[in-house]
Amino acid sequence: MKRKQVASLDRANRMLTMLSRINRSIIRAESPDSIYRDACRIAVECGMFRFAWIGLVDTATDRLRLISAFGEQCGSDESLVVAGGFADTVRKSRRLCIYNDLMTLDERMGTTELVRRGFHAMAGLPLCEDGEAVGVFLLYTDQTECFDETVVDLMQEVADDIGFSPGHILNHQRRLAAESKLYYMAFYDAQTGMPNRSLLEERLPAMVRKHKALTLIDIRLLRLDRAAEAFGRHAVEQMLRTVAYRLDGSRGADGFLASIATDEFVLAIPGMADMNAFEAFAAELISKIEAPVPVGDSEVFLHASIGGVHFPSQESEPAQLLRRARAAADRKGMDSGFRLYGKALDEGAELRMRMEAELHRALERKEFLLYYQPQLSLLSGEVLGVEALLQWNHPERGMLSPGIFIPLLEECGLMPQVGAWVLDTACKQVLQWQEQGLPRLRMAVNVSALQFRMANLTVVVRQALAGAKLPAEWLELELTESLILENAEATIRAMHELKALGITLSLDDFGTGYSSLSYLRRYPLDRLKIDRSFINEMMNHSSSAALVRSILAMAKSLELITIAEGVETMPQMEYLRTLGCEEMQGYLFSKPVPPEEIIRLLRGGATLPLQGSRT
Repeated sequence: MKRKQVASLDRANRMLTMLSRINRSIIRAESPDSIYRDACRIAVECGMFRFAWIGLVDTATDRLRLISAFGEQCGSDESLVVAGGFADTVRKSRRLCIYNDLMTLDERMGTTELVRRGFHAMAGLPLCEDGEAVGVFLLYTDQTECFDETVVDLMQEVADDIGFSPGHILNHQRRLAAESKLYYMAFYDAQTGMPNRSLLEERLPAMVRKHKALTLIDIRLLRLDRAAEAFGRHAVEQMLRTVAYRLDGSRGADGFLASIATDEFVLAIPGMADMNAFEAFAAELISKIEAPVPVGDSEVFLHASIGGVHFPSQESEPAQLLRRARAAADRKGMDSGFRLYGKALDEGAELRMRMEAELHRALERKEFLLYYQPQLSLLSGEVLGVEALLQWNHPERGMLSPGIFIPLLEECGLMPQVGAWVLDTACKQVLQWQEQGLPRLRMAVNVSALQFRMANLTVVVRQALAGAKLPAEWLELELTESLILENAEATIRAMHELKALGITLSLDDFGTGYSSLSYLRRYPLDRLKIDRSFINEMMNHSSSAALVRSILAMAKSLELITIAEGVETMPQMEYLRTLGCEEMQGYLFSKPVPPEEIIRLLRGGATLPLQGSRT
């Protein structure tokens, strides 16, 4: 890896650490002053800056007043704090100002003393409230040309978070001050500071009477148990406070947010009887929840299932609203997503029992089949491999989505048996294609958590290869991020046993779990799959783009091949190519298709529509 790339990656990691630690400080802060002190200290401690200070506008004089400073030359010497020049430029422009080389600036900017003391670059972040700059955050470094695109994107997030936090803290303090300690303990959740179920049930009838129409939304957080195993209960409490803070910003003036369980929130929103309005609002909530949550020096990516019910159009009894909303959010049979309550949900338990019985017979009745989604080179455009995806051709309901029945397979304990069939079938299929004279392809097969915990997984894989007479080099097993974090030492041993067979290992959906990039060094992986959620958002959200760049840079330093999943547009594909991502899969080229369609694609010489060579 080139020295310049290493330096860029190091700066990005330092900025991610700085952003994470400042966000943690904001969550814990009792006053705006403590946030400003911590922000300056953290900026210097993270190693990228030598000096930092924050000044706020004095409304009496309309001049900047020093609030906090930190750095090796701080002390009582305030000559580094430039009240005019650069600081005023940042304030008046209300935008991030970057100077990569102070030697090129006019002396009137007040930089002469900075250069004399060994500073070579600086950045100014405006702290804005309601569109107005109420202060500035200035950072000085002894490096030049260190503010690249990734660093700038992350610095903007730092400015936004610091600028927004004081108002939230003050609102939170006003709410708590309005209630006595006894009332607070009875009607508020101690972890998040939000109203609890008791207060929700007390307020809900009054809200119904006042607004006539109401939408109740139940929000179930997923993966909290795994996060607790990895980081501990204290870290989970921090995550919950962060999520509560984000959801609180969506309730509006007349809405109501309650925390009714460790992993569950409820929003009561007046009106919103239109289905489209609910879908847009639920999608916004999921986006807020799935944004990275800082935990120490790492980040956690949570998911949620959301259920809603409208009063009075879907439910005429206010007392039944919460039960209906919770039924709609029940994540059995659904992953992260949302849906409205319908009477069919009351029939869900019966349907679930029937489906479990049908799954026990599906394998022997040969109702399972495999579809394949091509994986292609972003350099040549050629098909390099396929991912095998399990389908269930139900005799009555037709082709069912894997999201419906795969969780049931896990819960019923059938996944090891079905997983062995998938391995056997996929290995035989790829060899059959080779024997038909088609280009040699890599076959990727997902391994479930239940399969991976089996003591005989290596034996099952060896038997599948031997039964198909397939060389091991053409088989790849895809593991999930949460799976490899469970019982790390035993997992690493199992992965080495699988690698000894000659197969390759890839990490699926990377970035959606706990996102500590450094742990990758411990695992014998060959390939990294970037989760589709980041690919979907990277063209519109700078934080997602920055994360994709960081993942690609780290993967290259670890000599891991990267593949982006869920690529649906030409701009996404071309952007990934410019970043150096090696492979992709997604609807831009092909959805998952039956084996005969793969034959047609290969014989037709189908390739990606690349626009010139990658630079």
